[in-house]
Amino acid sequence: MHLFTYFCVPNKSWNSLEFIKKKMANTKHSTAREIIIDRLLRKRRGYSVYEILDIVNESLNFEGFGPVSITTIRRDLDTIRFRYKQKLEAKKKSHNIYFRYEDPDNTIFNNVLTFGEIQQIQTALLAIRFSDELQGTLMYKELSKRLADMFDLDPGSDPVVLYKNIPSTAECKRYRDLYEFIRTKTPISITYYPSIDEKRRESTIHPYFILKDNSRYYLLGHDSDNNTSVKIPISNIIRMSAADGVSFIPNKDFPLKDFYTKHIRID
Repeated sequence: MHLFTYFCVPNKSWNSLEFIKKKMANTKHSTAREIIIDRLLRKRRGYSVYEILDIVNESLNFEGFGPVSITTIRRDLDTIRFRYKQKLEAKKKSHNIYFRYEDPDNTIFNNVLTFGEIQQIQTALLAIRFSDELQGTLMYKELSKRLADMFDLDPGSDPVVLYKNIPSTAECKRYRDLYEFIRTKTPISITYYPSIDEKRRESTIHPYFILKDNSRYYLLGHDSDNNTSVKIPISNIIRMSAADGVSFIPNKDFPLKDFYTKHIRID
């Protein structure tokens, strides 16, 4: 049965687009669970359904999904056992039953990458890291965790991505939000300290670039409240949100042809 045909089965409670979106989301959700459970079942220690539940929900939360119940995990184990026809061992220890594959080489996935392919992915990620340090750093937590799950790597001993400094969750969110505002050309209402000695300021900023200058990151943009260009230390930003009802002003403050000579200090 073709995938498109399956997704487009008529359903009175959904229009076709909503139905397709829901089925795609459910498929992605179940696939994410299967990747994690498959990895756990290959380990020789075995895992109880409660341990699997905790690990799966932690990973799903990281991917932006909601938690699942113990019933869902039991159904997933049945799916692996009966639909994928994998033999599982179930050993009782104390009050719990621990599950693992009878054969540790078993897997429900056929597209396991070779060690050489993993090395190539690592090299590509490092290239991204050095070509765009900030975006590479934002990718660190997500990619290292996801690749570790997929390839059965221990990030502590088998690093996938290497960085000197790992940003906090709050810093990652701030940079990610700024990237999105810049990409979508969205004006932002921002509260920040222009410098340590200046009072807190609230302004409407039209964001253009993120600049790394002498190991610090700055937001370059236009302050439409004061009709001036701004260079705001990102670490000095207190809060920001999309400015409703404000039209984006295109960049005329930071022409790239003479950008480096005008806006970057050389020590």
